[in-house]
Amino acid sequence: MRGSKCFGYISLLILLLLTVFSGLGMESYLKANAENRMVKRETQSRQALYLAEGGIEWAKAHLLVNSELRGGSLTFDTGHTDIQIEESGGEYTVLATGLSGRAVRKIEARILLMDGAWAINSYQELHR
Repeated sequence: MRGSKCFGYISLLILLLLTVFSGLGMESYLKANAENRMVKRETQSRQALYLAEGGIEWAKAHLLVNSELRGGSLTFDTGHTDIQIEESGGEYTVLATGLSGRAVRKIEARILLMDGAWAINSYQELHR
């Protein structure tokens, strides 16, 4: 009788330890998963910014060839860029929107052609 009581306590102790270790394992998994999601969001946000900056550079290169250009779009493995161009008195306003995953970043640049090269009058990231 005494042995079966001891076996019951040991079984209860093992069950309690398994529960504690399962809880610790689940907590570690949830923390690692949250960290992974944050890194993914940050990566997509940076990629969207780089795509928007690339859109500005694309517009500058194409406006040298075709001053009547008013927009375009580019698709890459990491995302998509939409470019809108407005002209006012020789100055161009270029709005580039970079999309990567769920991240969206917008840059607006005002550029002016001086001596065959683009001079940037203003450059800003637009926030929603």
